[in-house]
Amino acid sequence: MLLEAVVVAFVASQIGYFVVSCGLVGLFARRPLNAVDERTLGRVLEESRADSATGPQQMRTAGDLCLATEPPPPVEDGPGPDCRLPATTQRRIHVLVPVSGTRNEALEETLASIAGQSYPAGRVSVSVIIGPGEPAVAELTGAIESGQASGVTVEVVEIDDAVRAADRTTDDRTRTDRGSCRVGAATMAEAFATLSVDDDDIVTVVNSGTRLPVDTFELAVAGLEEYDIVQAKRTAGNVDDGLLPLLESTGSAIRSDLLFANSNTGPYRLLDEGYFLPADVLADLERWRRDGATGSMPLDAAAFRRGYTLGVLNRYVRNRCPTGIDEWVREKRRQVFEPYRRLRAPNWSAFDRLRLVTGTGLTHLLAVTNVVGIPVGLVVALATVAGWLSLSPLLAALVACNAVVWAYYSVRSYRAAWHAVPFESRWVRIRYSLLSNPFAHALYATLWAVPLALALRDAVTGNESSVSGTLTE
Repeated sequence: MLLEAVVVAFVASQIGYFVVSCGLVGLFARRPLNAVDERTLGRVLEESRADSATGPQQMRTAGDLCLATEPPPPVEDGPGPDCRLPATTQRRIHVLVPVSGTRNEALEETLASIAGQSYPAGRVSVSVIIGPGEPAVAELTGAIESGQASGVTVEVVEIDDAVRAADRTTDDRTRTDRGSCRVGAATMAEAFATLSVDDDDIVTVVNSGTRLPVDTFELAVAGLEEYDIVQAKRTAGNVDDGLLPLLESTGSAIRSDLLFANSNTGPYRLLDEGYFLPADVLADLERWRRDGATGSMPLDAAAFRRGYTLGVLNRYVRNRCPTGIDEWVREKRRQVFEPYRRLRAPNWSAFDRLRLVTGTGLTHLLAVTNVVGIPVGLVVALATVAGWLSLSPLLAALVACNAVVWAYYSVRSYRAAWHAVPFESRWVRIRYSLLSNPFAHALYATLWAVPLALALRDAVTGNESSVSGTLTE
């Protein structure tokens, strides 16, 4: 009787895995149409050269076109030696860096990453946003001075208690759509209002403790020549701090690679950082979201509803992953709950809502299935080896199909992680790959069932404290 119950549970779990496998195959087969990478930069450069090569007294001969492909000579206030964008396409970038319970070292690390961009430092300004109850400005002086010394303009924006109170108002459902730093929408909107920006200037958010690939800014600027909004991918950057960040780096990289890269048809899902958009687009979205009919709509939902196009930057911002299990569960509980809040966006079709949760639902279904699938799978494997049980051809084919998809998913995960995480040497990469193996990730995916259960309870009870960062338990 017990063995029969195990077999029934095993068959049910394999059906669950097959559903996940079908969804993954669909994601594997899709070719992202909104990727922003070197090809995007090449198109921008080609258009710039074509524009500079045309004129009333010029004939576009083969020799002229050959000359036009040469990069423009650098000028004193133009691009640095590493920036590939011509001065005519460069735009000023305003970086909002919210600080929430962070250390001086984390902010200094982020400012150094911003200053180290190939994009000209003279065209970048940083606003360090500090709300009530966060570290005093004096505690962050060292990091701010270090950022200023690198040539980047750094200013401090302190948000008063009234704005923070607006973030925590229970009927303001936009307060947390900016992400895990727990600096809410009203706080970010107030910080944006303090900036002196032109409509064509670019605004981005980078959380304290996050590092960026060196060419992130220039590729984002190139992407905004084709799209209204550009979103970078994400992974964990503190892989040396423990097993949780290491596994999160691979898991986050493959989720970004599959889910965000395939979001060209919408609805979009912007992360809490690493998105770039012109100031006039952000101002339009902020005004539209403040309207009574759409005030509960998050930024990405509003952008999709408003008809703005999204490009996905093929670069990974590297943020900090919690090293302790309790903090990790709290963060993932918020992340799990957040996408489903977007389902409340008004005037969406049922198909739009289905597309929004399809990719996220696959990972959630995998976690829930693993809770049963892993233990019963081990029992069935042992029983099969011992000769107590034999699988039917149909069930064996189902298991084989799931195993093949899982193997390919593991390969794609490794590829994404190798692209996302910088390695000092080949040995470091091998060690990382051995620790971040498919079996460890199966257990890691199972661990997601804990924040999933808590987020489901939040959804049923209407408790939104998990996304506002004010958990009472």
